Amino acid sequence: MNSEPQTLLIFEPLSGGHRSNFIRWIADASPEYSGCRFVFFTADDVEESVSERIASAGWWKKQMLLYRLFREACRKYKPDQVLVLELTQLELPLVLFGSPVPLSAILFVQYPELPRGLKFFSKHWKTRLLLLRAPVKNLFLLNGEKSCRYLSQHFGSQTKFIPIPDPASDILAEEGFSLRAHFNIPAARKCFLFFGAISRRKGADVLLSALQRIAPEVAKQSAFIFCGEPEAPYKNEFQNSVAAVRDLGWVEIHVENRFVSDERMMALFEQCDGVLMPYTRPEYSSGILALAAKAGKPVLGPIGGLLGRLIEENRLGATTVVNPAALAEALARPICADKARQRDFAEQSRSSDFSKIILSAICHES
Repeated sequence: MNSEPQTLLIFEPLSGGHRSNFIRWIADASPEYSGCRFVFFTADDVEESVSERIASAGWWKKQMLLYRLFREACRKYKPDQVLVLELTQLELPLVLFGSPVPLSAILFVQYPELPRGLKFFSKHWKTRLLLLRAPVKNLFLLNGEKSCRYLSQHFGSQTKFIPIPDPASDILAEEGFSLRAHFNIPAARKCFLFFGAISRRKGADVLLSALQRIAPEVAKQSAFIFCGEPEAPYKNEFQNSVAAVRDLGWVEIHVENRFVSDERMMALFEQCDGVLMPYTRPEYSSGILALAAKAGKPVLGPIGGLLGRLIEENRLGATTVVNPAALAEALARPICADKARQRDFAEQSRSSDFSKIILSAICHES
């Protein structure tokens, strides 16, 4: 163990969702690790004009703006190591330009879960170049036991590939809140929740197309709640699609397109009847699985990829092909989960384990 504490920079210049929870969990655990001096670079450290440019930028420009912030933070704090809380947002600049300091990172996208094809091999070589160009010491993969085994076998031992849980928030549900009263939903209808950033990647467009296909007798048994802010490029299309569903007259749909507290979020999960996850990118991990399992609610997600495998192996709900016709058929069938397996999955997805695995790997290095 080094006699002097190493400076560990936690880099996450974006806000919301997983990111704010990751920062909070690591900050809460940091006093236990005297081998590290923690410095946090978060959305609060980014000038408003830069945040606006990042929010409106295309994919490549966004990565370059974030990489510039990364370099500036490294120059300012002179860390011994950086922990990047979402590697995907810096992947290509790191491949091209490398990193000024050793880094560890969390990876959401797990390409070993993709079917073999052009996308798989493109991701494979991008990962190979990344590990050659940037001194990645630890790569933490959310719910990534299978992916870690694959990466360890194919990319040698210079980088440690470490699976971590994708936890549920440890916040209690808001007292006094009633989902049905808030949205005025009759007791006879089942409530299905779509939660998080509303985007095509999360299948919001497919779900809305499916809702236009379900039979009136099926629709009248359910209510569908979208809770989250639409991503800017999709906002107008989302609003138009919601209006088209409402114009049918038999689908009950509610939209809460604003930030909700963690306490309100937990209340929504605990009081709904099922959680909808028709993600079109199933190779991504999602903390929604752990939230639904903690609340004891079944999920409907995609066949294949990391998400589909986790749902099926842990009996967390049902899976379907993500297209409008197949999703409409799935919504007409009961969605069930194994309660005991849900509890096991939630128990394995604790925020304390998330922080302990990451900080022990970084701060206890010799």
